[in-house]
Order: sequence, then C-alpha cells, then structure tokens
Amino acid sequence: MNTSQFAKALGRRGGLARAKRLSVEQRRKIAASGGMAKALSAKAEQRIEKNFKYSIALKALKNSPKPKSVSRVLDSLPGIYAKAK
Repeated sequence: MNTSQFAKALGRRGGLARAKRLSVEQRRKIAASGGMAKALSAKAEQRIEKNFKYSIALKALKNSPKPKSVSRVLDSLPGIYAKAK
C-alpha cells in the first residue's frame, strides 16, 4: 500500500466517523449546501459558455464589411412619409 492509498483510507475512515457524529439536520444542511453549490456551478458554466458564444459573434460582426453611406434617397420613403395620391 503506497502513501496515497493510505491517505485515502484514513480520509474515508475520518469521514465516516464525522458522519456518525453529526445529527440528521446537520447532514441534511451539509447535503443541501453541496447541492446548491453544484447548481450554482452549473449555472456559472452556462453563463460563461453563453458569454464566449456572444464574444465570438461580436468578433464575426467586427470583421464584416461596413455599409457605404448614402447621401440622399431617390425614392419616396414608405409608410407615413409616402405622398398621398
């Protein structure tokens, strides 16, 4: 048995002793906080992934050609600006 395996065995033994010492409410509270941390971590991962996708989309837009400027419009504008006949 190497030192890593020995340390694992001792850690497992200490964890079981601690679990026996805790009350049901304390174990439930620890489990709930662990579940909450896992959920928050998953949400953070989703936000980071969404931000990377957004960043990639912005970079793609920056490299797109810019429209030419128009000095005047030759036709009448649609909608309320159209001339009545």
